[in-house]
Amino acid sequence: MKQNRSLFRRFLKGHFLFIFLPPIVLIFLSAFVGFSINGDSINSEDLNTLHLFYVTLLLFGFIIVAFVILSWLFFLRLRKRLTRLQEVMSFSAKNNSYPKPISVQTDRMDEIDQLGSSFNWMIQQLEDSRKREYEEELLRHRLIANLSHDLRTPLTILRGHITRLNKESMSLEGQNSLTEMNHTITRVGELMDDLLSYTLLTSGKHPFHPASTDIGRLVRASVAAWYPVFEEKEIQLDVDLPTEETFYWEADPKWMSRVLDNLFQNIVRHAAEGKYANIVVDVEKEQIIVADRGPGMDNSSSERGAGIGLSTSNFMLKKMKLKADFTSNENGTRVAIGRA
Repeated sequence: MKQNRSLFRRFLKGHFLFIFLPPIVLIFLSAFVGFSINGDSINSEDLNTLHLFYVTLLLFGFIIVAFVILSWLFFLRLRKRLTRLQEVMSFSAKNNSYPKPISVQTDRMDEIDQLGSSFNWMIQQLEDSRKREYEEELLRHRLIANLSHDLRTPLTILRGHITRLNKESMSLEGQNSLTEMNHTITRVGELMDDLLSYTLLTSGKHPFHPASTDIGRLVRASVAAWYPVFEEKEIQLDVDLPTEETFYWEADPKWMSRVLDNLFQNIVRHAAEGKYANIVVDVEKEQIIVADRGPGMDNSSSERGAGIGLSTSNFMLKKMKLKADFTSNENGTRVAIGRA
């Protein structure tokens, strides 16, 4: 940006003008007074000295007063302009919003105006970036929703053909292939549901109703609902759920149940071979601990997804001001949920 005028250059020019101009005036005044007195009959030397002393004292007093007044006015005006800019920035930071542009005098364009102009340009760039991000996010959510909806029809058709083929006579190998195909279709449908749920969640369309929640009671209810599934998979349950003691979190009960469902589902899908699950409610530390003896998160699994369920759980926990600490190796995985 082209700099038209300099704020500090004007300051130095004005102040040095009051520093150098009075001595020059004093020299000319002294010469004039001296010339006038030389023509008189009185003692010109004493009178000239007296006049010169008072004139000098008066001029230097005027210089000091003028310097102080000009400096005070200059810095007062400078402080006012900087304070206005600071108030705009502070207001936007406190309200977590973009600040409004400030007024700039384009005919002056000193350093403060240049700073204000750069600030306005930054605001414009942020607003444009936010608008593009919102449009891209909206397009992505719409694409995922349409994709999830459009894929359900061919999956339903495939499942219908598999059901029809199951009624036909075929070899044992063919029956196993149909069973695996049916299982894969179910898994794809679940992944689409997870993807759609994550999309709705991140777009703010999933209802969130935090309330004081009895965590011990909520975990016991979730374990009871999943107990038949663990029993079917022959997974040994080792639970420590105190009945007399509990603690409360400001959380959405449905979201917390969804997080626990995701953890239990991961045990069934990826750690069922370990035949063990440990579920603990630590009242003293206010934690929920879920552990298994599976192959670990780093090892591959035939049913391993894209981590959509885990991303959904982490998003929910963060929204509820909670966090999940994962510890995983070849001997199993341990998840501890606590306050963030």
